[in-house]
Amino acid sequence: MEEIVKYTSLITLCGAAISFVIGLLKWIDQRNREREQKHYDAFHKMVLIASGVDESGKTVRMVQQIAAIYQLQEFKKYSFASLPVLELMEFEYTELAKREAEPRAHHMHKAIKSSIACLKSYENL
Repeated sequence: MEEIVKYTSLITLCGAAISFVIGLLKWIDQRNREREQKHYDAFHKMVLIASGVDESGKTVRMVQQIAAIYQLQEFKKYSFASLPVLELMEFEYTELAKREAEPRAHHMHKAIKSSIACLKSYENL
């Protein structure tokens, strides 16, 4: 009985330490999940703007689109999703540039090509 009483404080301390470590691991995991969600939300917003609309559905200016297209290069993890979108946009703007229906289309085409090349280099890593 004396041995149990002797080690009670040590057992209590170990239990508290284990609870603290488990709580810390849960907090770190939750924080990482929240960070990942914010990163995905930022990616989704860039795809929307790159496609020509903002989150409310309003049309954005071409300058904003081009900036968003370049910004997509920062989202390596989601290149599997952004590459098909950019390739479709490249097809559309190549046709526009050929017909010269939109004089600024070559700027958009350049941004798209640059981003596609950058994202494809990430896929090869």
